[in-house]
Amino acid sequence: MNTKGRMYVEKRSNKRHEKEFIIFYKIMPKKISVETIRKQGKSADVSIGGVRVKGEAIGVPGDIIRCEIFGRDKKDIIIVLAEIKWVKSDGNMHEFGVQFVGLREEEAESLDDMLHS
Repeated sequence: MNTKGRMYVEKRSNKRHEKEFIIFYKIMPKKISVETIRKQGKSADVSIGGVRVKGEAIGVPGDIIRCEIFGRDKKDIIIVLAEIKWVKSDGNMHEFGVQFVGLREEEAESLDDMLHS
């Protein structure tokens, strides 16, 4: 990134954590009659506000997906809706970023516990 002459300002309001969690996700269909496929990926970095997922993108920016984030011992699980913010593919590597939508207080606390364990 070329920052010569410009100051870089972090846009995120929540601290990122380089944690790898298993994430199952599927797109939330716009029509009830549409069946969706559940995919599996891994988190690359996580915050209380969202996550970067290494895995096949199943939508485009603006789409809503359902995420199941599993803790390291697979006993902790957080289920949350998220909006796809960006999608990136480079050869065999695929990743996308999502922002959590309507994260409840108890889910945020559970996620914070997972991030600090």
